[in-house]
Amino acid sequence: MDSRQVSSDENYDAHECLQLQLLTLLNELDHTKQRESALRSATEQWQDTFDAIADAICVLDIENRIIRVNRAMCDLMGMTETAIIGRYCWDVVHGTGFPIAECPCMAVSSEAVRKNLVLQRGQRWYNVTVDPRFDTAGTLQGYIHVMSDISTVKLLEQEQLQTEARMRQAQKMEAIGTLAGGIAHDFNNILTAILGYSEMALDDAEQGQATPAYIRQILRAGERARDLVRQILTFSRQNEAGAKPIQIQPIVKEALKLLRASLPSTIAIDLTIETDAVVQADPIQIHQVIMNLCTNAGHAMRRGGGQLRVNLAEEDLPAEPVVRHPELNPGRYLRIRVSDTGHGIAPEIIERIFDPYFTTKPQGESTGMGLALVQGIVDSCGGVVCVESQAAQGTVFNIYLPMMPRPDKSALPDPQIVPLGHERILFVDDEPALAEMAREMLARLGYRVTISTASTEAFVLFKQHPFDFDLVITDMTMPHITGEMLARKMTAVRADIPIILCTGYSEDIDQESMARWGVHALVMKPLVRGTLAPVIRQVLDAARTPSADV
Repeated sequence: MDSRQVSSDENYDAHECLQLQLLTLLNELDHTKQRESALRSATEQWQDTFDAIADAICVLDIENRIIRVNRAMCDLMGMTETAIIGRYCWDVVHGTGFPIAECPCMAVSSEAVRKNLVLQRGQRWYNVTVDPRFDTAGTLQGYIHVMSDISTVKLLEQEQLQTEARMRQAQKMEAIGTLAGGIAHDFNNILTAILGYSEMALDDAEQGQATPAYIRQILRAGERARDLVRQILTFSRQNEAGAKPIQIQPIVKEALKLLRASLPSTIAIDLTIETDAVVQADPIQIHQVIMNLCTNAGHAMRRGGGQLRVNLAEEDLPAEPVVRHPELNPGRYLRIRVSDTGHGIAPEIIERIFDPYFTTKPQGESTGMGLALVQGIVDSCGGVVCVESQAAQGTVFNIYLPMMPRPDKSALPDPQIVPLGHERILFVDDEPALAEMAREMLARLGYRVTISTASTEAFVLFKQHPFDFDLVITDMTMPHITGEMLARKMTAVRADIPIILCTGYSEDIDQESMARWGVHALVMKPLVRGTLAPVIRQVLDAARTPSADV
């Protein structure tokens, strides 16, 4: 074979191989471009999807630096993606200078588990979900934060709470309206005792005789009036007093006393008290529970009359009641039983009686919140409400409340011991009769008293002679300068002056407000020696303010 022929064949083969390689390379390049195009398309689709999500999302590295965000996050922060990337999450969300230790993310990012928290930003609330990111080897790489706007839910919750508070207040005022006749009746009885015994005591005094029994009756009637006013004020106040250890029986007695005058004479009330148990509860709320149940019982018997029975007793709940109410632990409970002999509750509605706004009374006679509030109050005390009823055979409500240890009465101070003193007191009240009474009362306790019936004059006197007094007692509600303002002005002149504030209404003044005003103690009116004297001694002994010689 000719060598030129061989060379030609070899060249042909090499050319064909090169062609094949080129075709293969072009093929692979085409496939690569297709893959790149597909990858680019998938990335764009992913980014479009990422940006279309309404929740604000940011991807963080292991140090909480942001490495990717979606459009919602940029819109929420009012920043561009470029301005966000690379910054710490707390810098972006809370602003530069925010204490890192206070960032909620720090509490969750240290753990490789999903966490949820609620974040408030301005007037908006967000649910923040923190998810860890791992690589294929299972090593933690960072976190994904998702912020979902839950402001609408929060606002609805707040609105619901406000609505419930308004309904509770409306229900309390409805009860006050029901009791108006009973309150007026009780006050008239109290005034009759005060006026009658005062007249007889005055007659005896003019004849040179003293009748201590009459004076004691006047004091007793005044204490009843004081307690009744406090009960009305606390019951009508919008804020609750707060749970504390209380005895139920005096609350029940007072509620039934008020209710008696508002019920027809055909309804008899039978109260049986078999215990002096102590429970943890709000006294105002317990009063409301009794009033609601007894008012409903009276309504069920108002046509034909009947008997309202209220019973307080202790009961052990070992097995059977606890089985019916698994939320109760076995133990000893205070049982409040309210029963009537009225028309009863129809079987088809007995399951609905605790529903809010449900009522069988005519429109305008009830808010429909009475029993719903009863159940809510009892639940908050850790107890339960049970109801049994049959048509035409009456209804029985049993309330079980966990009992607390009884207080050690031996540790209580002797109420007959009234502490005395010798210090100098400035007493301020715009009611002349009260100021004169206070002068005489405190003088009998050994104090040297200066009175003032004008807060402006009292301040001028104190400013001129700030060290002539060891204590200031001032009324809260006065013209020109209130008790709060007077306390502020006096402590500005002399910071260590002890001040006692007297009020007949503002029982919700807290310790923080008193400290801010410079007030050391709060005493509720009416002022009586047995209440005021111990407070005076306590404040003076705590202050130990040295006084100048007279």
